[in-house]
Order: sequence, then structure tokens, then C-alpha cells
Amino acid sequence: MYEFRQILKTDLKNLYTNPMWWIGAMGLPLLLALIMGFITQGAYGTNTPSGTGVTSYNYYAITMLIFGALNNSTIAANSFMEGRIMKANMRLCNAPIPNSFIFLPKIIASLLFGTLCHTLAASAIFFITGVNFGGGNAIFLWLLLLAVYFFAVCFSVMLCCILKKEETVNMILSTAVSLLCLLGGAFFPMKGLGRIVEVISNISPVTWISTAAFQAVYDNRLILLGLVCAGMLALAGLCIALTTKLFNREDYL
Repeated sequence: MYEFRQILKTDLKNLYTNPMWWIGAMGLPLLLALIMGFITQGAYGTNTPSGTGVTSYNYYAITMLIFGALNNSTIAANSFMEGRIMKANMRLCNAPIPNSFIFLPKIIASLLFGTLCHTLAASAIFFITGVNFGGGNAIFLWLLLLAVYFFAVCFSVMLCCILKKEETVNMILSTAVSLLCLLGGAFFPMKGLGRIVEVISNISPVTWISTAAFQAVYDNRLILLGLVCAGMLALAGLCIALTTKLFNREDYL
């Protein structure tokens, strides 16, 4: 396991020392939540004395964190196939280590980095705007975002093994995440736009993720959140299994 720890340490260093990834992982959801919340203040309710009202900041704090968790799947692709990292991967491919020692540290490093960035972004949003994250249920919201991000990075690494091109993977991921978040109401609620739009919106997994988050925060209902977390973890496990089967060292030589 010494080799695994050393590889993980190197992958974490590559992530933590890249300022652009800090901006994308932490700055993007933070700025979007603040900007969207400010612009749409008049279209949402105000806080009640108990703090249970859904304000614009409350809405976009949650939806933009979900968007950020999915969008940061590109970090895993970059940590796996970026040009300067590919050279290190080539050396690893010639080393007498299991295949999993090459891609699993990327998944774990991306997960740890993204979790830290999202925790800091959510904390900043809370202290700046005083949004309601559900009090004691905030830990369940955090676990939901963690499960979503875990699936996102696992899916990203699996896609890298299939397509073998970082640019193609990032383009597909960025487009798919934006479309799913748009349909899922992350940028504006889909209710009130007609029955057909609502049906289409329910196709997006973002709808179910955000619904689970809002139910946990505002209704103290955790059943859907548990089901979504279980689904995300199951899909992440499937992605890891497929990555194990699809990974080929010769692709990096």
C-alpha cells in the first residue's frame, strides 16, 4: 500500500497546487449562488421568523452546489488525462503495480479535493447570506452532495477509459451537466412552465437530487435523500467496476 499512498499524495498535490481548479471547484458555485440569489430576490419568498422560508439565496445555494458537484467531474478527467499528468501515468504504467493503483488514487484525490471545495463554498454562502441549510439536517445535505460528487468523478474516470481524450470527455461532461441542470431546475424552477415541461424535467436526475435536498432541509424528510444517496453510490460502484474492466495500460504508452 506504500505505492498507493505515494501516488495518492502526488495526485492530491497536483490538485491542491492548481489555482484554476480552486476557482472552478469552489469559486464557481459560490459566485453563481450569490449572483443568482441577488438577481432573483423579488421572485422568491422571504424568511419567516423561524427561518423556514425559501428565499432566492436558499434556493440557489442548494441548486448551485448540486451543479458544482456534477460540473466538477471535469476535475477528475483533468487529474487523469491532463498532458503533464499523462507523463506521470506513463511511468506508472511501466511500474509493477496493479491497474487500480493508477486510477483509484485519481478518484479518491478528486473526491477529497471536491469535498473540501464544496464545504468551503457552502460555509462561505452561509456566512455571507445566512441561508438555511436545515440546521441539524445540514449533515445529510453534505452527505448527499458527497454521494453526487463521488458518482460524478467515478463516471468521469470511466468515460476517460472509454474515449481516451481529455478534451472530448470535458466537452461531453460540461454539455451534459449543463443540460441536466437546466432541465432539473437548477437555474430556475420548472414548475409553472406547463405539464410537458414538468414531465421532461422529471427525466433529469438533478430534479430528484434537488428535491431530496429541499425535502431534507425544509420538510425534515430524509427518505428520498437516502434513496438518492444509495442510487448514487450504486452507480459509482458500477462505474468503478467498468473502469477496472476497461482500463488498459497500453493506452498511455
